[in-house]
Amino acid sequence: MKNSLPQRLEQIFSDLGMNQIDFSRRTGFGQSYISQILNGSKTNPSSRFYDTVCREFNINPGWLKTGKGEIYVLPGGINDGDSENAEILAKFRLLPKSEQRIIEDMINALLIKPETSKKKK
Repeated sequence: MKNSLPQRLEQIFSDLGMNQIDFSRRTGFGQSYISQILNGSKTNPSSRFYDTVCREFNINPGWLKTGKGEIYVLPGGINDGDSENAEILAKFRLLPKSEQRIIEDMINALLIKPETSKKKK
């Protein structure tokens, strides 16, 4: 369990393969604001910060604030209890839409494959 907010943010960075600059761009918060949180000089970020981070990266608000519970939630706030799949979904959402469509096409092709092989038998 990550006990401090800076540790939890570092966990998000690590999971999603991003750095402070990427995080700042995605959330719209300045790098200095993020830096203050990471170095512990800002111990009480705004509720807008928490809301933005949770919405942008599918983060469980309870986990972000306290470190308890699953890290990721599925869109719509549904927690699937499987943080690995939620992490993959969060990474997927970081991709440009054009790359998301390529991956969706690949998934669709894989899902269709077993059905066509069953028909041949």
